Amino acid sequence: MSDIPLFFGSSTGNTETSAQIIADEFSSNHDLMVRMVNVADIEVDDLVAESDKIIVGVPTWDDGELQQDWDYLFEDIDDLDLSGKKIALFGHGDAMGYPDTYQDAIGILAEKFRELGASIVGLTSVAGYDFEESKAVEDGKFLGLCLDNDNEEDLTEPRIKSWVAQLATEF
Repeated sequence: MSDIPLFFGSSTGNTETSAQIIADEFSSNHDLMVRMVNVADIEVDDLVAESDKIIVGVPTWDDGELQQDWDYLFEDIDDLDLSGKKIALFGHGDAMGYPDTYQDAIGILAEKFRELGASIVGLTSVAGYDFEESKAVEDGKFLGLCLDNDNEEDLTEPRIKSWVAQLATEF
């Protein structure tokens, strides 16, 4: 099996750090190799990689916006064919500072990826989170793993470990 690409954008380093924890968890406990790729260093065609399994890390920036590197690629994504791809998303957000746009970037990308034929995997429960609204919520579940190092840094690693174990079965 080829490695699983993990495409991430990170302005503050939180998403990159979480991407590394995810990659380490996959290789240490699930015998799967994850290759980290900073989206600042790619062309949009690289997103369709050689793998049918893709992990995407996208923090929500300001009032529900995509992080700048993802924003740069966003319009060009329209030309991709993601049919047959399974995409798992994770992101960082600030539930206390932006409770009405918490993790919106995950929702924005999930919607776009679905429009292009991808299946979204790695949905997680909203239980235990305190926020008002999010584009990342569908039918009572987050469309990926939501992390909040501003307010819940102690929960980041346990949430990642649980999510990676879930993905190992969904991939």
